[in-house]
Amino acid sequence: MTKLALLVATLALALFMVNASIYRQQHSCQQQIREEDNLRYCQRYIEEESSNRYNRADRHLDSCCQQLENLQGDCRCDGLEQAVRQQLKEGEWEREDVHELYKVAEKILQRCDNVEEPRRCDLPSRRWF
Repeated sequence: MTKLALLVATLALALFMVNASIYRQQHSCQQQIREEDNLRYCQRYIEEESSNRYNRADRHLDSCCQQLENLQGDCRCDGLEQAVRQQLKEGEWEREDVHELYKVAEKILQRCDNVEEPRRCDLPSRRWF
């Protein structure tokens, strides 16, 4: 019985530590994203690229890549997803447009030469549209 109680206590402690680690990482990512001005250049790039304003979009790509490079690798996809959500808050978008916003955001990292990992994001929110 004592061994079982010890095992349960050990598992509970391990679960607590994992949960705390996840919370710290999420908090850290949000702080990094805020420090990078909520990836405003990425927001502009996503909006213009998905609206077929390619000639204007490219002027934001280098700045977007720089903002992404300043984030830890495991925060980059979260930042891009947040950038898309910000675009959704700011405008009226048709269902097809929303799909395009996510599609553009998923591929940004492939276009950034200085960003190593990850090279592509699989944004989970896109599946709901």
